[in-house]
Amino acid sequence: MSINIFFILILTLLVGMFSYFKPVKHDLLALKEVPQFELDKFVIYEISPHRIDRFFEGDHGKRFSDRYEVSEAKFTNNEKPLLESIRADNALYKDDVISLDGKVHYSRADGLQFHSDEGIYDQTRSLITTDGDFTITKNENIIQGTRLYYNLNIDTVSADKIQASYQLN
Repeated sequence: MSINIFFILILTLLVGMFSYFKPVKHDLLALKEVPQFELDKFVIYEISPHRIDRFFEGDHGKRFSDRYEVSEAKFTNNEKPLLESIRADNALYKDDVISLDGKVHYSRADGLQFHSDEGIYDQTRSLITTDGDFTITKNENIIQGTRLYYNLNIDTVSADKIQASYQLN
């Protein structure tokens, strides 16, 4: 076998490998959205000249361009007349709306408490909604049901399958 035939076979093999194993370009960022930053065991404060207006804390958080995703989340709002706090296993905070999942607990300084497995809290409109089961308590008053729509500004509740124990004073 001559040396020329050997090099022609090697060249043919290399060209065949290149065309068969041609690199495929993938846009990795298009496949998965990458957070701007991530934090562990954090607290974020919103401070005005007179007080701390809000703070948001969690076990692990990701900041994307349009939202926060937080595990073991707790959000406290001091801007309203009554201090309010809401916590959950997982939270998605976007445009003053907090979508909550897992062991949701809302509490307010006047003693009102809300428990559910999921919910949505719209801060701007002061609405709490949930599709699943919920329990609201205040003092000895207890309301249980499903599909809650609770307007905190005017203190009205709309829900399905309600069972309540309410103490009249």
